[in-house]
Amino acid sequence: MERWLLTFFIGAILSLFLPIVPDISQIYICFCFAVIFCLIKRLRIYSGLFLGCAWVLSAGFAYQNIWQVNDIDPSAFFGKTITVKGVIANIPKTLSQKTKNEEIIKNVSRFNFIVEEVNQQKLKKNIKIRLRWDHKSLELSSLTKTKAIKQGQQWQLNVRIKPAHGFANVGGFSYQTWLRQKELHATGYVKNTLKNKLIQTQPSYRQQLYLQLNELINSLALKSEMDHFVFALTFGERGKITPEQWQVLQATGTQHLMAISGLHLGLIASGAYALMVMCFRYLPFHLLLTQKATFWLVQKNSHLVVFAFSSIIALFYAYLAGFSLPTLRALVMMQIFIGAKLLAVKLTITRWLLLSIVCIILLSPFSLFSVSFWLSVYAVTLILLIIWRCRKLISSSGHSKLAKTKAWLSSLFIVQLGLTLFMLPVAALLNHQLPLSALLANIVAVPWMSFTAIPLCLMSVVAMPFSETLALFFLELSLSSLDFIWQWLSYLSSQPSLLIEVSHQTLVIILALSGLTFVSYFLALPKKTLGTSILLISLFSFVYFIYYQESYDWQVSVLDVGQGLSIVIERNGHAILYDTGASYPSGFNLAESVVFPYLQYRGITTIDYLLLSHADNDHAGGLAFIDKQIAINKISVSEIKYNQPLEDLGKYNFPEIHSCKQGDDFTWQGLTFSVLWPVVIQDKENDNSCVINISDGKYNVLLTGDISRKVERLLVTNNELGIKLKADVIVAPHHGSKTSSSIRFIKGVSPDAVIFSAGFMNRWKMPNKTVLKRYQQLKVNQYSTAEQGMIQIKVAEQSLKIESYREDINPYWFAN
Repeated sequence: MERWLLTFFIGAILSLFLPIVPDISQIYICFCFAVIFCLIKRLRIYSGLFLGCAWVLSAGFAYQNIWQVNDIDPSAFFGKTITVKGVIANIPKTLSQKTKNEEIIKNVSRFNFIVEEVNQQKLKKNIKIRLRWDHKSLELSSLTKTKAIKQGQQWQLNVRIKPAHGFANVGGFSYQTWLRQKELHATGYVKNTLKNKLIQTQPSYRQQLYLQLNELINSLALKSEMDHFVFALTFGERGKITPEQWQVLQATGTQHLMAISGLHLGLIASGAYALMVMCFRYLPFHLLLTQKATFWLVQKNSHLVVFAFSSIIALFYAYLAGFSLPTLRALVMMQIFIGAKLLAVKLTITRWLLLSIVCIILLSPFSLFSVSFWLSVYAVTLILLIIWRCRKLISSSGHSKLAKTKAWLSSLFIVQLGLTLFMLPVAALLNHQLPLSALLANIVAVPWMSFTAIPLCLMSVVAMPFSETLALFFLELSLSSLDFIWQWLSYLSSQPSLLIEVSHQTLVIILALSGLTFVSYFLALPKKTLGTSILLISLFSFVYFIYYQESYDWQVSVLDVGQGLSIVIERNGHAILYDTGASYPSGFNLAESVVFPYLQYRGITTIDYLLLSHADNDHAGGLAFIDKQIAINKISVSEIKYNQPLEDLGKYNFPEIHSCKQGDDFTWQGLTFSVLWPVVIQDKENDNSCVINISDGKYNVLLTGDISRKVERLLVTNNELGIKLKADVIVAPHHGSKTSSSIRFIKGVSPDAVIFSAGFMNRWKMPNKTVLKRYQQLKVNQYSTAEQGMIQIKVAEQSLKIESYREDINPYWFAN
C-alpha cells in the first residue's frame, strides 16, 4: 500500500511541471490509464501515478473553466461594473489609512466573497473572489458603521473585478499562486454606492467570538501589542501583526509559532486527551452513575470517549482558525491517527504519513502549491527521522518516573535541536537570510508557548460565552506569557551577528551541504549507494553553480512592478538600479515587495548607482524604502528641483548626489552609460525623464523613462544623439502610452525588441493598441511585464537573449 500511496504523491507532483492544463479529454484518458493499470496486477502500483496526476489536473481544469461553466464571457465581465450577490467567506481584515497627524483618511477592508449571483443571474457554480472596500465618504462611513461587513453575512455589492493575477518576479512572493491555492478566481474592489445592500445580517459564530474577543481586549486597562498575537493564536488571523513584529519573528525563525498548524492543533488535542484521562482516573463516576453505566463508560469505552473528546476539541480549534489549509492538513493527519486507534487498525508511521498526504491532496489538490504544505511534510518527516535515528539516546534507561521524565525532556531537546538545524537551510531559501538565533529562540519559545500562551489563549475564547471575568483572567495570563517570551525574541533579533544575508549562489552551497548531511545521517544506505548519492549531489551542485556563474556577461532585468518602472542592471556581482517602482498610501510598496526581494535573491548588498528617471511616484515612490534597506553609493536624478518624492533628498544618507542630464555620461564595470536627455528641466515632469543608452560596445539597451513625442522628435533630429539612440532593445517610453513611441522614434532607435513595463489590465489600457501596431509594423518583437512578468535581457560575448518569468523562468500552469 505504501508504494501505491507514494506513486500517487509522485504523480500529483509531476502534474505541476506542465506549462498548461491539458484539455479535459486528455485528463480523462489519464484516468482511464489509472483504471487499466489498477486491473493489471503487475502494473497496479503505477495506477497511482496516473490517478494522482489526473486528480490535480482535473482540479486545475475546473478552476480555469469556472467562467465557461457559468456561461460568463470574461471580456464582457472583467473591468466593468457588475452587481454580485453572495456571502462573506472570512473575517474581513480592516486597516485605517492615516495622515501624518494620525487623522483617519479612510478604512480599507479586504475579504473573500463567495458569489452566488451575477447581475441577478444565479450561477451554476459559486465563484470565490477577493475584494477590497474603501470607506471614504461620511455617508458611506455611517452606513458601514451600522452595517459593518462580517463573516457569514449575505451582501449585494457593486464591484469591478479582473482575473486572479499577481506580480511575477524572481525572488518575490507569487500572489497569483497564493490566490490559486485559496481557489480565488478573481480580485477587485467594491464601488462606493448606496446600491450596496446587506441582505442577511447574522454573522457566523466564529465572527461573533472574534468580535467578543476584540471587545474584551479593548476593555483591558493596560494596552499591549501582544494582543496582535492572541488573534493569530486563536483565530489564525495574522493581519494585526505589525511589520516590525514580523521582522523579529523572521530574524529568530519563529514565524511558525504564530500560524495555527500541526504544533498548535497537536498541543490542544494532547491537552484535551490528558484532561479526559485525568477525569476518568480521579472523578468518582461510581457516585454519579449506576454500576452498569460506570462499567460501560469507564472500563469498556473510556478510550473511545477520550479520543472522541480530543478529536472534537481539535475540530473546534480548526473551526476557530477558519479551516485554513495548514489547520486542515494537521486535522486530517490527526483524524487518521485517531481513527486508526479507535478502529484498532495497525498503521506504520510511513503508511500514516503517506495516507495523510494523499487524503490532503484529495481534499485540497491545490495544497501542492503552498509552501506551508511542503514545510509541514518536511518537518513531520524530519521529526520521525530524528526520533528513529536517535532512538537510543532518547530511550529511557530505567522504569522510575525520574528516568522517564529525563528521557522525555532529552527527546524534546534532541528533536528541537535537529528540527531547528535542518530547518535553517529552508529559512535561508524562503527569506534569503540565515537566522542563527533560531536554535536559541525555538528551544525556549516552543515549550514556553506550548504550555502557557497557546492553551491560555484558547481557554480565554472557550470561556467567553460563559464568563467574561474568567475569559479576561485567561487573556491577561496569556498576554503576560507572550510579553515574557517577546522580550527574549526581541533581544535575539537585535543581535546583527545572528542574522546573515544569503545570496542565491551561497544558498546553492548551503542546500548542497544540507542534502549531503541529510543523506549521510538519515538514510541507512549501503556504503556504495551512499557514496554514489553524495557524488551525484556534489556533481549537480558544481555543474549548477558553474552554469549560473558563466551563462552570461551582463544582464538587464525589467521587473514586474505593475504600472510603474524598476530596472536592475548587473555585471560582475555589482548592480545599478534605474527607478524604484511606486508606493501607495495603504503602505504597499513595490520596492519592498518586488525590488528588494530580487536584490536579496541576487545577493546584492550595495547599489553602485541609483538612477531616478524623474519624480513621478510610479518611478521614484520606493526611494525611502530602498535607502533604508540597502547601501547606495551614488544617486543620479534629472529633476534637481526635487519635486515629490525627491523634494527632501537631503534627509537621505546618499554619499554622492549627481545630476542626470545630457552629457553626464559615465563608465561602470566596462559598460558605457550615455545620458541623452534631459538638456534642461522643463515644466512637464515626464519630459524630464533621464534617457540612458547602455552599451558594451556591441549590444545596446535604451532606457527612456516617460518621455513624450516632443522629446522623441528632438532626440531623433539631433544628428549626434541620433547615432547614440540606436539600440538592440528599448524599454518603451511611458509604459506604451499613445503620447509616445512615434514611428519616427522607433525607426531612429531601430530595435529588435521592445519591453513594455505596465500593469495588468490597467485603467489607462497601456500599452496602447496603436503603439503595439506601430512596433508590429516595424517587425519589433514585443514583451510586456503585464503578460509575461519580469523580463530579463541576458548579454553574452556573442549573443543577446531575452527571457520572461512566465514563459522561461517559471513556466508552470499553477503559477501563470
